[in-house]
Amino acid sequence: MPLDIDDLNRLLFQTEQARRLLVGDRLSRHGIVFGQWLVLDALYKEGLSSMTGLAAAIGADRTTLTRTIDGLVAAGHVERRTPAEDRRLVVVDLTPDGKVLVEAVLASLGPTHESVFAGFSRQDLDALSVLLARSLAQIKLAAVEGPRPKAIVRLERGRLRANDVKGRSRPRP
Repeated sequence: MPLDIDDLNRLLFQTEQARRLLVGDRLSRHGIVFGQWLVLDALYKEGLSSMTGLAAAIGADRTTLTRTIDGLVAAGHVERRTPAEDRRLVVVDLTPDGKVLVEAVLASLGPTHESVFAGFSRQDLDALSVLLARSLAQIKLAAVEGPRPKAIVRLERGRLRANDVKGRSRPRP
């Protein structure tokens, strides 16, 4: 029996929760939490980044990212600076200690990732990546567009009209 949308949403949520718990346990051995790992990993892969660019890359809001960066700066893993050419911009990058930490975390996560994805073929992983990227794009699109008006059925002068949109009535031809 195929999953309905509610079942699929629940499965996606449970999968992400389980993944975060598993990875979070491994990250705690290095003295960091999941949100910090997202920042460190993004900076390792992308290099120097603006706070705005980094927030977009990891899907975090600026307030949360600022608190996360504060902690990583205090721990000596990240440096934050304002370029002289544009004092409005704040950029962040890994310190040498941060790079060493990321490489240690990646090495320790390798066996975990291999175990989690052991039953998947390369084609499975490629297909999953494409589907998740499409899902993320649709979620972002829905967030920008906001909720769509729902069509409602109205009785008008004894006739049933199904083309009315809540809050706005379309003119009749």
